[in-house]
Amino acid sequence: MQQEKITFGIEGQEVLHFDSIKLKQNINDHHEFTIKVPHTVIEKRLAYTIENAQQWLGKTVHIILGNKNNFLGIITKIRLAQKNHDQVGNKIIISGFSKTILLESSKKMHSWEDTTLQEMIQEIIKTAAGDQLQNQILPEYTSKISYQTQYLETDFQYIKRLARQYNEWLYYDGEKLVFGKLASHEQPVSLTFGIDLLTLDINIKVVPVQFSAYTYNDDINKLYQAKTSNEVKGLSALGNQVLEASQNLYATASFEYGNLATGYDMYLEQNLKKRQESAMADANFITATSRNNKLKIGSIISIDAREEISVNEAHLSGRDATKTQFKNQQIGHYIITQITHLVCDSSVYKNSFKALPASIKKLPEPVVSLPKARIQQAKVVDNKDPQGKGRIRVSMLWQQVKQQKTPWLRVMTPDAGSSESVGTNRGMVFIPEIGDDVVLGFRYSDPNRPFVMGSLFNGETAAGGKINNNIKSIYTKSGHRIVFDDTDENEKITIQDNKGNQFHIDSATDTIDVEALSIINLKAKNINLTASENITMSAEKSININAKENMLLFGTKQVVVHSDKYVDIESFEDLQLTAKETNLKATDLLDLTAKKMNIGAQTDLLLSGDEVVLNGVEKLEIKSPDINEVSSTATFPFKERVVKREIIDFISNEKI
Repeated sequence: MQQEKITFGIEGQEVLHFDSIKLKQNINDHHEFTIKVPHTVIEKRLAYTIENAQQWLGKTVHIILGNKNNFLGIITKIRLAQKNHDQVGNKIIISGFSKTILLESSKKMHSWEDTTLQEMIQEIIKTAAGDQLQNQILPEYTSKISYQTQYLETDFQYIKRLARQYNEWLYYDGEKLVFGKLASHEQPVSLTFGIDLLTLDINIKVVPVQFSAYTYNDDINKLYQAKTSNEVKGLSALGNQVLEASQNLYATASFEYGNLATGYDMYLEQNLKKRQESAMADANFITATSRNNKLKIGSIISIDAREEISVNEAHLSGRDATKTQFKNQQIGHYIITQITHLVCDSSVYKNSFKALPASIKKLPEPVVSLPKARIQQAKVVDNKDPQGKGRIRVSMLWQQVKQQKTPWLRVMTPDAGSSESVGTNRGMVFIPEIGDDVVLGFRYSDPNRPFVMGSLFNGETAAGGKINNNIKSIYTKSGHRIVFDDTDENEKITIQDNKGNQFHIDSATDTIDVEALSIINLKAKNINLTASENITMSAEKSININAKENMLLFGTKQVVVHSDKYVDIESFEDLQLTAKETNLKATDLLDLTAKKMNIGAQTDLLLSGDEVVLNGVEKLEIKSPDINEVSSTATFPFKERVVKREIIDFISNEKI
């Protein structure tokens, strides 16, 4: 088979002479090339410099290996390799990577909300490479992702991580970056062992293929669990034997947290199934060498092996039995996942490659580390949780520069949950305010799963605990406060609202003060006020004590009702004063008035005074079994104006 001429150029200009080209192509990674050209191709003879060659640095290399087998790369290194003083054999060695190297500019931090994989990756490529990197981004996973973070990763590392987490195909086909499995419209390249396939190794190996995982959805407080099955689709007969051997050798499944925060069991199960398919993809593979320059990453190949047939078989099949005859044995269809091209003098070509069964559903996982997120500082940008669950949205320091923010996050508190009596908000509820500085932690160190660990003061908001750190306090945004003061000999606790109403405990004087600017209301089934010594009640105006049924005043020694001006004791029915001795005393006048009045004594009733006047508007009767004689000095001033209708009668059974 005549070998096609292989050429390469830089920035569209063909370089006519080169000694060798080595091109290594792998799935899930950058491609690497090394090209050696004679020193005199670009530099002046006898010049010990790379003055002209240095202009190639950062330029685009175009290698044409064959029909529809092109490679575009970027020169990242130039070296002058000198062997002889006379410059015979001196080489300019240029090396570099596929155009995917444009995505390795630096580590970055970025976040997306409610975005698809396709939109994220297209945005990354557009920002980092502009139109320099052709791409075809068609991931299998098309749903919107609520939150995704690129965390101290280069753009290419991040894309590799997404390919690993979502089990998507990722490779550079020589000209464009492919994310997601594409349907191949090209016919398989036929290779026959012994003709254009120089060597062929068929490999199988056991691999762990049983996985189980869990993840948690805090929105609905649900734990999800899933486990892979014992069946993997897309395997050949040989692949199924490898699967069975792998399951027998590695009999127990893994148990780990899901590498994605999924929202339901089904997707977690699908994710594990894809991971199982990725693991099995590399359990059966071939390695081979050939001279076919049409091969590249992603090529589908059909491999046959030539087998010499006997003379009888040749005769029976109608072939010339006098010559050696062969028949082809189908080995299988494969997809190339790794290939190294070697070219010498533009026409001597050879490659070595690795290929997996073409029926595989997934490629092997990219080798890339998952980022480990560290504690982050953030600022609260929203606390009006649309679901009313006390969550907040924050913007980390690096997000603030880009005006990005997290989704709604839970806030850690010393105590949180529910009980039989309290369905929600049992515990301590302190939701940070907008503008507050908070600290974020990350579940499993996953940058996509942040939560709020607590709050921080800063140089503008901090006041500290005052002298000797004696002050501990809780202040709300409107000024309500609880202040604990541990100052020696002046300990106190104050609960105060923003108007000055307060409850004050003074430990130094053993005093509790309750102060309200308007009204203090005490309401209970029963209220008991007990003092070991005195209870004092005072008011600038009035004290009203009201009972709908009974009101009792008890004093073991004395009950005093005193007023500087007026005391009014009133009952709509009965008023009863009971005591061993009762004294009613007035400095001027004592007036007892009633519609009817009875004054009685079980033994003696004594009415005395300098002057005693008994008035009856109509009649005055004094009755007794025995009436003593009136003292000779006593007088009864019965006035005519008082006795209008009848003459006063002194009636007695005895003589006066």
